[in-house]
Amino acid sequence: MRRAAGLVARVLSRLFQLALVLVTLAIVVVMVLGGITTQRGWPQTSGQITIDGLHSSVTVNRDRYGIIQITADDQHELFMAQGYAHAQERMWQMEISRRIGAGRLSELFGASQVDTDRYIRTLGWRAAAARDLGAMSPNSIAIMTAYADGVNAWINQHNGRLSTAFVVAGLLSGSGGLGGITLEPWTPLDTATWQKVQAWSLGGNVDTEIFRLLADARLGSKAKTDELFPAYDTTAPVITPTGLVGSGGAGAPGGTAAAVSNTRSSSSNLPALSDANVAALADVAHLGSTVAGLAGLDRGDGLVGSNGVGSNNWVVSGDKTQSGKPILANDPHLGFSMPSVWIMNGLHCSHVSEACPWEVAGVSFPGAPGVVLGHNAQIAWGATNVGPDTEDLFLETVDENDPTRYMYQGASVPFDVRHETIKVAGGADVELDVRSTRHGVVLSDVDTRLKDGPVLSLRWTTTAETDLTLESFFKVDVASNFDEFRAAFDGYGSPSQNFIYADVDGHIGYVLPGLIPLREPTTAPTCPAGAGCVPRYDTGDRVRDGASGTEEWAGYVPREALPWQLDPKGGRIVSANNAVVDANYPYFIGDDWDPGDRASRIIQLLGQLPGKVTADDMRAIQMDAKVLRADSVISALLALGPAPATDDGKALLQRIRDWDHECTIDSYGCAAYMAVELALQRAIFDDELGPIARDYVGSPFAWRAMVAVLRTPSSTWWNVDVPDAASTDDPAALVASAIDGAAAELRKADGDPANWRWGTFHQVTFRESTLGMSGILPLELYFNPAGRGVAGADGTIDNNYSRISRAYPDPAKPDYKPVGLGQVFEVSNGPSLRFTIDMSDLDAAQIVITTGQSGNPFDAHYGDLIPLWAIGETVALPFSAGNVAASAVETLTLAPP
Repeated sequence: MRRAAGLVARVLSRLFQLALVLVTLAIVVVMVLGGITTQRGWPQTSGQITIDGLHSSVTVNRDRYGIIQITADDQHELFMAQGYAHAQERMWQMEISRRIGAGRLSELFGASQVDTDRYIRTLGWRAAAARDLGAMSPNSIAIMTAYADGVNAWINQHNGRLSTAFVVAGLLSGSGGLGGITLEPWTPLDTATWQKVQAWSLGGNVDTEIFRLLADARLGSKAKTDELFPAYDTTAPVITPTGLVGSGGAGAPGGTAAAVSNTRSSSSNLPALSDANVAALADVAHLGSTVAGLAGLDRGDGLVGSNGVGSNNWVVSGDKTQSGKPILANDPHLGFSMPSVWIMNGLHCSHVSEACPWEVAGVSFPGAPGVVLGHNAQIAWGATNVGPDTEDLFLETVDENDPTRYMYQGASVPFDVRHETIKVAGGADVELDVRSTRHGVVLSDVDTRLKDGPVLSLRWTTTAETDLTLESFFKVDVASNFDEFRAAFDGYGSPSQNFIYADVDGHIGYVLPGLIPLREPTTAPTCPAGAGCVPRYDTGDRVRDGASGTEEWAGYVPREALPWQLDPKGGRIVSANNAVVDANYPYFIGDDWDPGDRASRIIQLLGQLPGKVTADDMRAIQMDAKVLRADSVISALLALGPAPATDDGKALLQRIRDWDHECTIDSYGCAAYMAVELALQRAIFDDELGPIARDYVGSPFAWRAMVAVLRTPSSTWWNVDVPDAASTDDPAALVASAIDGAAAELRKADGDPANWRWGTFHQVTFRESTLGMSGILPLELYFNPAGRGVAGADGTIDNNYSRISRAYPDPAKPDYKPVGLGQVFEVSNGPSLRFTIDMSDLDAAQIVITTGQSGNPFDAHYGDLIPLWAIGETVALPFSAGNVAASAVETLTLAPP
């Protein structure tokens, strides 16, 4: 028996050893293959590469941070080289971007992306982009074709030996092996479609409109819903106020404009919504945000307004600067992804001429030629989002005698129908019929739960009309003065942006371009006859009646009436998603403005500078972390006299009292304030809003509504319908309970109060938006760098935003477990770029993006800018030929055969 037992033991030992060897061998094989496929992604950045289609050699310099500087003899070579260089660094990102625009994610990622593809196909971005492409000038088509030729040159050289992301996607989808998926040729239509993705992510308000619809149904009162959306504070900054020449004509000196109508249009015959309808509409709205997040243009969490996400830009005239020339600063706030949504590059013609006018540097979107934000030899520009109301839902009335038709002005009209086929990796094709009305696509068809619910069509400016936004940027890149800069936007459609301007001759300016609809009905002006009056136009905050014909769009705000400025008397222009115009402006642009705190703080800091402004001052302001709203929130909170019952609650309240209102990494007061602010919003709004509270709490509107409630002890929002809650007639007790609850959550998350510092909770991790968020740990570790604490907060100039909805259950994901205060402040959005330039020295411009130039893991420039970005450091953006050459550490020559 002993011999048999020994034999069994020896066999088991050998089997264990063999298994260990096999596992080790498998790990080694995976690591070797991973190393090989990883290295495939690293670009050749020196030496020479021969490219078919080039007519002359092109020089591609990269500095120590990988900033790309391309110098070519003609325009075709320049953009072909830009396409090639973008593909070298970001081809996986570009492939995902074009699949988003075309609604083809399911081909790679299977059934998990069918809903996303169905949504995109319904919106019809690619067809709209094809229409735009057909309207572009021959020069623009030539630029986009050259760019596509460059991308395709890279694809032709690398198909069959692509990097890890393509290999993993091919293996998971069954569409490729160790060589990766087979990339299709890049086309100008791919670039034009990307513009639609960008426009969707940065423009419109259909999600807020859906929220109002859901809130009306939940609260049973439109007036109660409107209390959730306080009007813009009349004391807050306005970008182009009445009195400036460019304030819309009627607002200029000598003219009087009628006040904007406060009417909230809504269809009186909107049917009651079932629980399934409510859930489906919320899910449809969230799909729009999902698309933006996948594209790296994440517009924030929830369905209400900007949810704290925004951008800053401002410009100061030379009479206020140390150099005597204008200084411009810009930091657009977008979603955080790996890699950055931006890539830094310069485009230089060897000899600038009419045939080759390019001498420009800044940032581009990978997948699109030209420079989006930056400067050339004469001018510089930056942008923030306007947030205009460019989307409306229309309630359609189906013909009760024929469901293939709908009613319009008493007549029965057939739905337009187009058929789409969605190919799904590992599954059967999904067939889709997309209905459209005269207003637009039937958005409610996206979710089958709305089959028997309201039929809602979507009208959106950039799919309703030809949009030449891409062409506008090509014109901006070569503009040499303000008149040319403003004229460059004549064909610009969406997304409307607040563009600021500076030039080497000392001028500063501002332009708001875009298609912004005018809505019926109009009313007679209330100002005196002959005083330059125009009619008042309705807002677009609620669903409109599609059948009557009385709530149609009446055209668009005349381009000549859109706000603009040139050399305003104050010597500065500040834009931070605050109100674009005041109530005297004759047209309705929007009302989802940021509260104005960031703009107020920028103006405040500029006014506090002891001497004339420098570029260093501008960069310091970009990193300011003061929470202005805390002044009113804390005063209103303390006025109620809350008395927390626990020691931790008392300590938390004391930290708020002692806080300097700055959200630095080491701030204990900021952590206390943010925890209590969230707890207060939940205490006030959660019970009434129920499942849609997750889409409201944490938004700028919620901040302002919270202050109004705190200041009004008799407000009905204090009424609590939750069992065992604090007394409904004792706001102080409810507030004290919220503070105690927040303190208990903090202790649960991080133990002793000594650990409750802001940087502990306020961490950022840059994640790749597909495989990096797959839930497969090895892939997430491969694609995503480690997280780190960062300063700033929602609503500060250094506007690092968090997804508050993560603290709530997700009705669409029953298995989702809400996170506590230890995780809810993880950063998801913020300054995607910081750029400053003093027009006295173009070579001294400074820039930084969030991650690095490369989208290829383990490349030297994959995440090398993260440490600099996190602490507010920037790097030089070379411009002149001599400076580009001197800063180059790698030089690649692209040569013809």
